[in-house]
Amino acid sequence: MLAILSSILLLSLVLTAATAGGPSNTPEGGRTTTTDGASQRVHAAAAQLDRGAEIYAFSCTTCHGATGAGFAEARAAFPADHYDCIRCHGPRNPPQMTPEQIELSRTVFSLGVAPPLADADALARFGNAAALFAYVRATMPRWDPGRLDDDAYLDVTAFVLHLAGIRPSDAPLRFETLSTVPLSAPPPQP
Repeated sequence: MLAILSSILLLSLVLTAATAGGPSNTPEGGRTTTTDGASQRVHAAAAQLDRGAEIYAFSCTTCHGATGAGFAEARAAFPADHYDCIRCHGPRNPPQMTPEQIELSRTVFSLGVAPPLADADALARFGNAAALFAYVRATMPRWDPGRLDDDAYLDVTAFVLHLAGIRPSDAPLRFETLSTVPLSAPPPQP
């Protein structure tokens, strides 16, 4: 997990350094300076991905894995004697439990099946980013849905889309454009 977070930090630093302004090549081969608006947009997108990565690391990796590969990856991060998650997470338990219920049953909420998030096909069932955002806001994190504010849910949604390769990181995800972001992988580059 430390390697993933280090990679994310390195990506952030590279993006920040690359967008700090200064000369850039134009299609015509001439030199020009990066516009302030484009630089600010890329910087805002990198900052959003950084915030989303931090939220993801704290709230999502336990079930979805550090790289978004899903439950198998997440389970492998625990000691071998904890691979059998139903030992603690009763499959018949509700998704949310009060402290009293946990104490009585000596188990905690049901995990369900945490799908891979770094897979555009797994996210395609939502249709667009607005539907994904609404689902994540209403149901995640599994142990305490709705505990984040809307901006945090937007940041983690942007990070999940980035993990899945659906959205480039050159502009921040915005509430007003969520429904215009289709959830499918970008076509392969020639």
